[in-house]
Amino acid sequence: MLRHIIGTTFTRLFNALMALAMLWINTQNLGKEGLGTIGLIVLGITLILLISNYIGGGALVFLSSRHDWRRLMIPSYLWACIVAVAGAFLLKTFHLIPVEFTRDILLLSLVQSFMTINLNLLVGKEKISFFNGISVLQMLATTIVLVIMIYSVKLYDVRAFVYALYAGYLTGWLLSLIAVMPMIRTTCQQDRQPVIPQIIRYGKFIQTANVLQLLNYRLSFYLIEFFTGRAALGIFNVGVQLSEGVWLVGKSVATVQYARISNTSDQEYSKRITLLLFKLTFVVSLLITAVLAILPESVYGWFFGDDFTEVRVVILSLAAGILATAVALMFSHYFSGIGLPVHNMIGSAIGLILTLVLGLLFIPKHGIIAAGITASVSYLANLAYLMAVFIVRTRPSIRDFIIQKDDFRLLVQELRGKRQQVTGNTH
Repeated sequence: MLRHIIGTTFTRLFNALMALAMLWINTQNLGKEGLGTIGLIVLGITLILLISNYIGGGALVFLSSRHDWRRLMIPSYLWACIVAVAGAFLLKTFHLIPVEFTRDILLLSLVQSFMTINLNLLVGKEKISFFNGISVLQMLATTIVLVIMIYSVKLYDVRAFVYALYAGYLTGWLLSLIAVMPMIRTTCQQDRQPVIPQIIRYGKFIQTANVLQLLNYRLSFYLIEFFTGRAALGIFNVGVQLSEGVWLVGKSVATVQYARISNTSDQEYSKRITLLLFKLTFVVSLLITAVLAILPESVYGWFFGDDFTEVRVVILSLAAGILATAVALMFSHYFSGIGLPVHNMIGSAIGLILTLVLGLLFIPKHGIIAAGITASVSYLANLAYLMAVFIVRTRPSIRDFIIQKDDFRLLVQELRGKRQQVTGNTH
């Protein structure tokens, strides 16, 4: 498992560096308002994807080892088409996206939904190498096309970024489709169990949690634009993207953790591996957060331009919450892996309520700093709930949350692939 974690971490690190390069290119050529517009475009695509994932999302990871893939893919693809069209129309109607990019948001969300369906099936079978390789090539294609659009075509406009997204999403979808097709023939051909009710049963809690969490992450975007303008949103967007880079370790770990727990029935193993990964993620994420926090404003101004010196203030206001979310991923994926995603939904709902109340109270007067502090309070509340439920369910001791010699022993066992020494009862 740790080999997969290491591979996924390096993949996400590479992708984070590519994202940082694209962020630098955008700040140098598109300005604060351009970054604000990009933030709204990406948010619109993400909102549509989250609704699409009610059928084609995390539930597929859990079900892919239990059902014929064709019977999982067909309803997922059909649902993605419906949601992309309806979602783009609704976002345009309520003025939640830049209207001139409505068609692009529809098409990009559709292609990304198709890619996500394929990747979730691969992760469910623990084909993490395929997942990592496709992710790298997708990000590479996006970065290359952005560079071409800006520096060769001389397109100093948000549409340059949109064209780059087309290149990346199409690359990811086609490669994931190539990877999935041979495996479809190896799945059970006699599968007659009803799959759609199972997809909905698992998906409704997982995706409702994801939708609430996304609103929790991004509701402040709409509040900032409404109360302080798109230029301020551009600054906040840069700070958020940098801060969320801390999550690359947690997301890498959680991806592998979810696949592993979904494929085992050993509850003690699931508990032990979750606690181990919690401690590992906390230490690494704390170090990354500290580095971002101690960098002076002059560094951010030198790298992104004088318009973005306030980025450091955003990072400081977000720091506690970003670290909380990095480790909360271990508990949320534990609950998803054992078939109890309802707790993720409740935790996300608690966070969203806090974001809404505190955001409306403080963002109009205090702007992006209030948005960052509000996010931190919300993320910490979500972590507190998930940890409380985990503790009640698994009964760990206080010592279990402290790094011990047994942790290194378990790390070595996982690194060597000797999972049977820890658990022997798997699906």
